Amino acid sequence: MIFLTGLTGYVGQRISRRLAAGGRTMRALVLPGEALPPGLPDIDVVRGGRLALPSLSGPGEGITAVVHSAAAMLPNPAQKVRAVNVEGTHHLLEAAKRWGVKRFVYLSAVSAAYPVRNCYGESKLEAERLVAASGIRWAVLRPTMVYGEGGGLHFARLAGLVRSAPGLFPVFGPGIAKLQPVHVQDLALAVELALFHPALIGRIWGASGASVVTFDELVQRIAAALGVRRRLVHVPYAVAMAAARVAVRLSPSFFLTPEALLGLNQDADLDYRPLEAACGWSPRTLEEGLAAEFDSRASRARSR
Repeated sequence: MIFLTGLTGYVGQRISRRLAAGGRTMRALVLPGEALPPGLPDIDVVRGGRLALPSLSGPGEGITAVVHSAAAMLPNPAQKVRAVNVEGTHHLLEAAKRWGVKRFVYLSAVSAAYPVRNCYGESKLEAERLVAASGIRWAVLRPTMVYGEGGGLHFARLAGLVRSAPGLFPVFGPGIAKLQPVHVQDLALAVELALFHPALIGRIWGASGASVVTFDELVQRIAAALGVRRRLVHVPYAVAMAAARVAVRLSPSFFLTPEALLGLNQDADLDYRPLEAACGWSPRTLEEGLAAEFDSRASRARSR
């Protein structure tokens, strides 16, 4: 049986469906009172909060592997980001040792590879180190921006902004940072491979899509897929950073924080070829992924 965290998240839902389709049984940790999304496979749900040890004292019977995909992302406060991503991972690893787990798969993030890391990237890197030092057979995946059916948090927000922009689209910074978006179904397959392929043990793997684009190019490709035209207007990075600092003081939940801007202006591309060479994983190109995503949306709209 596989123990899964992050079941209700965008990626966690797709992982659960992929594993269920392969006949795997799962138990999942879900926050107390959190509603389960529709369409989930049959999963044994355990209610518990923030991966604290008391929440994890009982559900280990029969567990042989863990997939840890739960995370706190920006714009959550830095204290919460660290509590969930670092302390939560530590607690889960301790529970996994008690359960006698044979394999631990951790979904990190490209942010852990940034040369200048924000609090989210730091938390992911620290959690990676905990996993590697745990003594459990482990594999770490570093996904890039995730997209696909239903969106993906950052991709869906970006696509929504492109769709609603009145002709002009503001880019905060030069727009030259490299991105390598990965389709959510490809990522779910990578998780399955990390669980069962012996060659993936004991390493950190880049889990990216097959296409590298700049931020500007990604915006334009999304606009083209949506059938709209957008003129990019660049806001100087220093000006955008100053405005973001003011904005978060006025509204702490504002999504475009200084830390988010730092991430947007660093290269977020990773080489997927080592993972491909190790186990045959072959991600789709951005053109293939966007065509499938927006064609399916158009078909759903026409059928209504």
